[in-house]
Amino acid sequence: MTSTLDKDVLLRRAAQNGEIDRVQVLLAEGANINATDKDGTTALMFAARNGYTDVVRLLLEAGANINLPRRLYKLTALMLAAASNQVDVIPTLLASGADVDAKNIDGSTALMVAALKGHAQVVRILLDAGAQVNIKDKDEDTALTIAAEHGHTEVVQALLSAGAEVNVTSGGETALTLAAGLNYPEAVKVLLAGGADANAKTQEGRTALMLAAESGYKSIVEQLLAASTSGLWDNLKILPPHKQTIIDLNAKDKEGETALTLAADQGHTAIVQALLNAGADVNAKNLDGWTALMAAAAGGYTAIVTTLLDKGADVNAKDTDGETALHLAVVEGYAEVVQLLLDRGADVGVRNELGDTALHLAALQNYSDIVISLLEKGANPNAKNLGETPLTMAVGRRNTATVRELLNSGGDPNVPDDDGKTALIKASEQNDLSLMRLLISAGADVNVQDRLGATATIWAASRGYVEAVKLLLDSGADASIKNKGGYTALTIAELNGHRSIVKLLKEVGVQE
Repeated sequence: MTSTLDKDVLLRRAAQNGEIDRVQVLLAEGANINATDKDGTTALMFAARNGYTDVVRLLLEAGANINLPRRLYKLTALMLAAASNQVDVIPTLLASGADVDAKNIDGSTALMVAALKGHAQVVRILLDAGAQVNIKDKDEDTALTIAAEHGHTEVVQALLSAGAEVNVTSGGETALTLAAGLNYPEAVKVLLAGGADANAKTQEGRTALMLAAESGYKSIVEQLLAASTSGLWDNLKILPPHKQTIIDLNAKDKEGETALTLAADQGHTAIVQALLNAGADVNAKNLDGWTALMAAAAGGYTAIVTTLLDKGADVNAKDTDGETALHLAVVEGYAEVVQLLLDRGADVGVRNELGDTALHLAALQNYSDIVISLLEKGANPNAKNLGETPLTMAVGRRNTATVRELLNSGGDPNVPDDDGKTALIKASEQNDLSLMRLLISAGADVNVQDRLGATATIWAASRGYVEAVKLLLDSGADASIKNKGGYTALTIAELNGHRSIVKLLKEVGVQE
């Protein structure tokens, strides 16, 4: 004999599989019509979810609780049917008293569930049954924002036709910013035609135009730019606009970014062109003082740099650190952009807040090709910053190619840094024989003394660099020169135990 508990299980199984005759028998035998499994699912819920309309009707006629929420997530039979796109079951549930606006554990209704899944026909059935279109769940989502976020255009249009608030916000986002930011152009069309505020901002201050521009969604950018064009709505052949929107091309987010600076920063050439053609401010700055030109230069986007300059971008504009587009392009090593900026009037002598010229930065990074470009445009190879010239900086980092270019363009090997060290002394400290030869051949004074009175020979001797000492001696270095402590190169070599250097110095006649 089958127990009552077993009958309950068999009833759910029969309903789940659409076995209507079996359901009738089990009900006649006393199975509990509202009994649930461990998740709280009833026979009605199984039948509704799987689309067995006749079974649903039978269970309802036998007294099934139509609005009983499932233990798991508090879903009702109507919600389960909506999620599964059961368009035949849903009218039966609604006609039998299903609560169309019942909420699950997240505060979502059957309408929201259908909107999430993109089931447009279900959405229309629920709306016709009186579903409230503007209910919000616990996350402040409405059916419209949910549909827009998932690109369900047909659902979006159905909701708008039913009176959905087009500019309602969810988490600081509108349906339009959600659709634009996730590249759903068809949804964007419908929302704009339905009166969406194209200038509405997210919590970060981003408009739909900014979101699309930054992500490179060209078709959406074009739609937004055309949003106030009189012919747009006729072309779309959809809902007429509630009001005409004038796009704020130069709106700024909380960081001061505009659609143009964002597009330039990401290298979206066509979008930059479209924004400029529409009248975007080419010299707008963010909070750091960056313009679109700076962003493009820092990214190495030659085509965008050209476009911006053609539209009047200030080639010498400075950011809050005093850097220009030229500084930024040099730091990143974009030689083509550097040359373009120079050809369009970039000032090679301008200094940032740290005192660096573009040449200092190029020398520091060993960008010899950029060094050449800067020198050809008149950059001063002997300009100092923090006591360093481009030459001493290049030598300090053993950038031979850059050193050669600087020397060939008038770099003075005898200009000392603030410690009195010349390029030759720095090369000697590093035992870089090739740089030493290069500097000596360019006229470096082998006997210059730094602030401590030390010469290149004294520094080389103190560190045990035999070949460096020999090169300096062969080039005319005076090994008898004493530092401010009264020590010669020989004395220092002896104190440091550099016997080979002591021997070398004595062999050339150096006295104690």
